[in-house]
Amino acid sequence: MVSSKMLLHNRLRFFMTVAGIAIAFFLAAAQIGLLVGWINTNSAIINNTKVDIWVIAQQTATFDYGTAIPRHRVQQVSSVSGVSWAEAMIVGWATWRHPQGKPINVEIVGLDTALAGKPARLIAGKPEIVKQPEVVIVDELFQDVLGVGKIGQEAEIQGNRAILGGISQGVRTFTAAPFVFTSIKNAIHYLPYYQEDEISYVITRVDDKQDIQQVKNRIKAEVPNVDVLTTEEFAERSVKYWMLETGVGITVIITAVLGLLVGIVIMSQTLFAITQDHIANYATLLALGFHQNTLRQIVLAQSLSLGGLGIIVGSILFLLACNATARSPIPLETTPMVSLSLIAFSLLCCIGASWFSIRAIFKLDPVSVFHG
Repeated sequence: MVSSKMLLHNRLRFFMTVAGIAIAFFLAAAQIGLLVGWINTNSAIINNTKVDIWVIAQQTATFDYGTAIPRHRVQQVSSVSGVSWAEAMIVGWATWRHPQGKPINVEIVGLDTALAGKPARLIAGKPEIVKQPEVVIVDELFQDVLGVGKIGQEAEIQGNRAILGGISQGVRTFTAAPFVFTSIKNAIHYLPYYQEDEISYVITRVDDKQDIQQVKNRIKAEVPNVDVLTTEEFAERSVKYWMLETGVGITVIITAVLGLLVGIVIMSQTLFAITQDHIANYATLLALGFHQNTLRQIVLAQSLSLGGLGIIVGSILFLLACNATARSPIPLETTPMVSLSLIAFSLLCCIGASWFSIRAIFKLDPVSVFHG
């Protein structure tokens, strides 16, 4: 009761404090959300392929830099006990020629018969269209960049004709090179450094009753000169490469950490400042004989109330920002675990700010309230 009256005595100050905490929390959440969105974008195609095991060239660092392996690896993997299905995928870089002549780097994804790895959502066309000669699918985010506004429009990839047959939605890239989906047969023409009998990956599903790790070990034992990874392991390897072995990833991490620290510092300082604004009130309570534990409870209740309201408002702002950036190349995203961890950490900072405030209060001389 006392804590709420003190907070609401100056309503403008109360709302400004909540707004300050909300903005600080939003700043921290946005930077962490950018990191999560970056990670999700980095591993999206690997995860969306919906397979269990990837067979790749040895020391392949990331999905984007596939290295050629013999196509007969598909037959070798298919013959391993526990494998229910296996097919090929090609990934490589090529130059897309805009209709106006501008060269654009693109990342070709060549799909096999079952089209595993195709875009999850198409807003025009059907995935099967890529089986036709020279037909490709691009994402709506990059239509303007690539200069193909409608189905049937043509461009060039490495001097070969490419016809837009489908438009996907939500296929993002963090490398600034748009993904272009087509068939393996078409991809071979667009990627001159691949031979007819070469692929980048063998993607595999295991029988329902089989243990994925056991099947993975069997493939490693029976198929030579390859790395064998589960989908989770390959996604993790790709993310680690871009995050830890390139300047881009380190920059994103540093920005996220700084954003979190700045947001938390602003939040803590705001809570401490409002306690200092009421320092005379606390001196009065001390002079009236309030027990120290009671004052602790009052300050803690104020910090958690202001912090909680600020976190709620900041979370709403963050959700609005997530919706606003949902169709951008790298959106703000989060997970339940990340959100709960950030909220818990923020509340702990509120408690820490209240602890420093209490220390300042207990240094007061209660008699000082009667001076002046």
